[in-house]
Amino acid sequence: MKIAFIGCGNMGEAILAGIHRQHTCYVCEPRAERQAALKKKYRVAFGMLADVVRAADAVFLAVKPQDLPDVLAEMRRIPLGKKLVISIAAGVTTGSIEKKLRGRVRVVRVMPNLPAMAGEGMSGLCRGKNATPKDAALVKGVFDVVGKTLVVPERQIDAVTAVSGSGPAYVFLFVECMMEAARKLGFDAKEARLLVYQTLSGSARLLAQSEDPAGVWRARVTSKGGTTQAAMDVFMAQDMSGLFATALKAARDRAKQLSH
Repeated sequence: MKIAFIGCGNMGEAILAGIHRQHTCYVCEPRAERQAALKKKYRVAFGMLADVVRAADAVFLAVKPQDLPDVLAEMRRIPLGKKLVISIAAGVTTGSIEKKLRGRVRVVRVMPNLPAMAGEGMSGLCRGKNATPKDAALVKGVFDVVGKTLVVPERQIDAVTAVSGSGPAYVFLFVECMMEAARKLGFDAKEARLLVYQTLSGSARLLAQSEDPAGVWRARVTSKGGTTQAAMDVFMAQDMSGLFATALKAARDRAKQLSH
């Protein structure tokens, strides 16, 4: 398949890195320094927006949401025919893209997350009114190269944003807090990093390799009256479950406010 990338920042590059050997890729990237960096890494063709769109079977919209209206205005002048449009622009609905491009354009919207840069992403995917299940399956295959993908109705995309789209920031905050707590217990930064990062990595791997839920693993580590229980009592007194529920709802509601 021939895929055109309109914009190629961190997330665009993560996808490009995963698929450029299996597909013919074209890139429209106006920043000269960014284009030079990509040329060093990948054997892809670069061109103006109209040229790469005309050459492609699928058009990957990987620009920032505030830049998307200008991109869509330019694409509107190009006959899209049966080209598939894939968007990762946060907050921009498939209906909005369909309206601005006119015709019966097929649009698939994806909410990826930052770990895609390490091949461990989690993406939520939905299709517009003209896109087919086959289109969704094709795009899912693209994003599965850089992690895992969940197909959902568009009404759930804002919730995907709250859980996995913003989720890495919650994990990074947890790590920051745990690192700081470790330093207060007398470890230097290097020691704290080793202790916290390896604990996080190992715990995540255990969960990924097991069918047991997180609560079962927590119970296995937590002996009644022991050290872990002492820490858990503090967390529970602060209502961590309620705090997460409130935080994710706030993220979901904000995503709804930003959608257009």
